[in-house]
Amino acid sequence: MDVSIFDLFASATAFTLAIVLASLNMPGGEQWQSMRRMNKLLIVCYSVMGISNLVTCLLGVDEAADPVTMGAMLVISMYQAMLFTATCVVFASPRTITAGWLTTNGLGIMAVSIAIIYAVCMGGHLVDAGLWLGIAVYVALLVYYCLLFHTCYRRSLQQLEESYDEDMRGSLRLVKRCFLGALTVGLSALLYVVFRMGELWYNIFTCIYTLYYIYLVICVINYRIEAGYIVKVVASHNMEIEPELSAITIGNDAEKRLSDAIDRWVESKQYVRSDQTVEEIAAELGTTHAVLKSYFANRVHTPFRTWRQDLRLEEAKRLLREKEVSTSIVHTMVGISDKSNFYKIFCKQVGMTPQEYASQFE
Repeated sequence: MDVSIFDLFASATAFTLAIVLASLNMPGGEQWQSMRRMNKLLIVCYSVMGISNLVTCLLGVDEAADPVTMGAMLVISMYQAMLFTATCVVFASPRTITAGWLTTNGLGIMAVSIAIIYAVCMGGHLVDAGLWLGIAVYVALLVYYCLLFHTCYRRSLQQLEESYDEDMRGSLRLVKRCFLGALTVGLSALLYVVFRMGELWYNIFTCIYTLYYIYLVICVINYRIEAGYIVKVVASHNMEIEPELSAITIGNDAEKRLSDAIDRWVESKQYVRSDQTVEEIAAELGTTHAVLKSYFANRVHTPFRTWRQDLRLEEAKRLLREKEVSTSIVHTMVGISDKSNFYKIFCKQVGMTPQEYASQFE
């Protein structure tokens, strides 16, 4: 199959995905502002890549990698790495990527791109020097983007777990996979340039980044639909130093009102909700996050997370005993969004899998 077919397919896919993103109705509100900006940048990125693939389709690629193709690959890959990293970081930490960050990175890459283009045009020994300069800068960018994503991911996870008081790693799994996909595309481009692989590897690389284009759009759509509970925390969360729990005092009357409110909350099974932060739960109970944590630490002698988790597992066991739901969806019915995390917790506490537990009552 001729290489032009691969590029033609990649071009058509990029343009189609740009149209899909353009038609996507992003939520309003300030907390989604960064996502709306990233959506627009992705539309531009996909459109440019569609044009690039169309040009390559018409010109073709040589059997052996030539300096022009390698230089173009480096320039395009650096901008791709910047935009795709920015998109993944926005998923985890919307306020990190600003117009200033994009401008600074974009201008820096432009300066390196001009140096690469100049070296390729001048020919001779400058070609290798320009390409190796581009490779060195590209490697440095990949390292920087990995560190940036790791920092933002860990901070976001900390914020989510503090706000929801439960294990939130499953909620960010889509974000991590998205970035790992971007990293795979970036490393594939690097291998193409370093080892000058030519047509065969170019075809493979085209297939890899086309699949990633599709996957990234799926991530954007899923995040837009399902991740409102993440955005409301990571877009506006301010890390504050809380007072020592032992230093918080609760009067007898206030403690009695809180205890009664908790009993009503349990009776109405509000603990199965998965989209409420502890701050919101505390407000429903007529208190604050700090007071609620102090109450559980000093009166119940169990962290709120453990106490609510036990309630959810008891409800899961009841559902499994009474055959009200399938074992495949029981975790969502009790407020645990991540299935693997639910299975791990269930097995640890009950000593068997949900399927094994349910089979005892057949």
